[in-house]
Amino acid sequence: MKIQNETTSLLFYFLCFILLSSCNISSPKGWTKVFVNDEYGKALFGEKAELMDAVRSGYPIRIGFGGGRVEHVANADFLTISAGEEVFAQIPSIIGQNPSFTPDSLTLKFRPTNKWTLIVGTNGFSNAMMIDYMKNNVEGNRSDRRRSATWFVNYNSPIIEKNARPFWHESSKLWENWNSATKN
Repeated sequence: MKIQNETTSLLFYFLCFILLSSCNISSPKGWTKVFVNDEYGKALFGEKAELMDAVRSGYPIRIGFGGGRVEHVANADFLTISAGEEVFAQIPSIIGQNPSFTPDSLTLKFRPTNKWTLIVGTNGFSNAMMIDYMKNNVEGNRSDRRRSATWFVNYNSPIIEKNARPFWHESSKLWENWNSATKN
């Protein structure tokens, strides 16, 4: 009887081990929201330092933003960490869009001559620029404004490098505080 109980116990522990080993609950994968800032740069979700860590580790970044009654999500093709404190993302230029909201329909059409690009920062600053691609010149004034943004990281690997150092010789207090807090 004792051997049967030991065998049953071993079988139970083995099955629990197999079940727990097959669960992947330790690390995010795919596109994951890591940081949200308001139009003044106040953190509404996540840690800005985690976003900086992802940028320094080479993970792809997307930003979500909006205005009026539209929301956009775009790949960040060019990223800047400024003074170790703020992240700025530039989206690739796109052919401009012109939404039309009427009581009976909603349409979205291309603008006939405009390309559009944007820089968005974790401090709430943004700068947009329209380019007339038929004339190949900047259209109108560049517009500075404040805007909120949602920042996504594509964790295509289960391990993020927690020790990603700045690409330049100085460090950031923000990064140092976050990194030391995550090393337990």
